[in-house]
Amino acid sequence: MKPPPLSYSRPHSLDEALDLLAEHGDEARPLAGGQSLVPMLNHRLSRPGLLIDIGAIAQLQRMERTESGWLIGATVTQRRLERDGTGGCDLLRLAVPFIGHRQIRARGTVGGSIAHADPAAELPAVALTLDATMVAAGPDGEREIDAASFFVGPYMNSLAEGELLSHVVFGEVPPTARCSFREFARRKGDFAVAGVAAAVATDDGSVTDARLTAFAVGSNPVRLSAAEGVLAGRSIDSALADAAEAAAAEIEPWDDIHGSAQYRRQLIATLTKRALQDVAP
Repeated sequence: MKPPPLSYSRPHSLDEALDLLAEHGDEARPLAGGQSLVPMLNHRLSRPGLLIDIGAIAQLQRMERTESGWLIGATVTQRRLERDGTGGCDLLRLAVPFIGHRQIRARGTVGGSIAHADPAAELPAVALTLDATMVAAGPDGEREIDAASFFVGPYMNSLAEGELLSHVVFGEVPPTARCSFREFARRKGDFAVAGVAAAVATDDGSVTDARLTAFAVGSNPVRLSAAEGVLAGRSIDSALADAAEAAAAEIEPWDDIHGSAQYRRQLIATLTKRALQDVAP
């Protein structure tokens, strides 16, 4: 199938893009890399009257280290992130190669993936693990949205009408933290059936900071707070089984053609164990 008839605009400034959004309202959709939106157009699942291609806006292509963390503009491609480095952010470095195939990453953007809020996507899980801040640009200026508030449901985010995701700031982890990213998919490049992102810091063998996130097991990525609590103050080896059990218990997966809820619980338990073994000192 082909997209329904629509108009196309390619603004060269953020203000111009925001003016177009304000003028056309619900009829307008921003287009970044198009790896999610274009298939939806082709299948007539989305029928905007106007596509606003934000790919030419230089302001959205920044990629730099800041005091707050690693700032990545909304239209930075995943392949650029993979090729040019991830600013010392190990979790990003580990996660990006799992995103689709190289051709997908060549067009797909960081902001597009996060704004699309696919429960099985890798970058939202990284954002939640690193307590990322999403910066939304709108008619009243910029506002910050923490990752825990940004993802509100499958393919749903908390951007207000007339706002665009401008950039994402991925937070820092303690200098002693080690990271792991574990994902299970039927074939390399397929959507994840289940996955776990981990960033864990230890001191003298005991866990001082633990961040664990499960994804592809519900409507949003899920911080595994109970499993994090189990790890606190203990050695990873002594807490391994308890943390894996806690992780499996605190998700609410669903049944689908890729696996039952119980299957996903078992996957999360196994992936949590493997991720923690990766980061053990």
